[in-house]
Amino acid sequence: MTALPSLTATHDEMHLPIDAQSVVPVPRAPAPGLSSVRILAVGSTTCGWEYPDGKGTTTCNHGGGELRVAVMEIGYGSNPIASMNGGQLPRSAQYASTGICVTGTQYTWPCTPGQTVVGWLNEYNVDGYESGLFKYQNTSTNAPHNTVYTQINVL
Repeated sequence: MTALPSLTATHDEMHLPIDAQSVVPVPRAPAPGLSSVRILAVGSTTCGWEYPDGKGTTTCNHGGGELRVAVMEIGYGSNPIASMNGGQLPRSAQYASTGICVTGTQYTWPCTPGQTVVGWLNEYNVDGYESGLFKYQNTSTNAPHNTVYTQINVL
């Protein structure tokens, strides 16, 4: 694989089942508070996109010229902080952000006109690292103003 495409560029539409504690859109309601963040995928020129499904470590030995991490946020956050091996990444490391909506019982993206955005799929460029600990946190824009965290050890 010579150039790793954006996760959203590799699929026309993506679906994930909604868990029991998820945000359900309510018309004309305030933006939902941030309820969860998770690592959706890790991609590299060596392995392509890997979906760790909640595991704390990738199974593929990533490496090569490109390394990317896709983070799924449910709710609205206002202070995203991403780091790799203890060093905070610049805001410019986030190269894509796609709205997430609810269709039936699944999170879907990209959203279609008229749907309510309930979260974001944020993609980070961590080129220059072949492995290490990627951490992400964000704080809710509104009540309860909680901070949520996720991390993954990239092999």
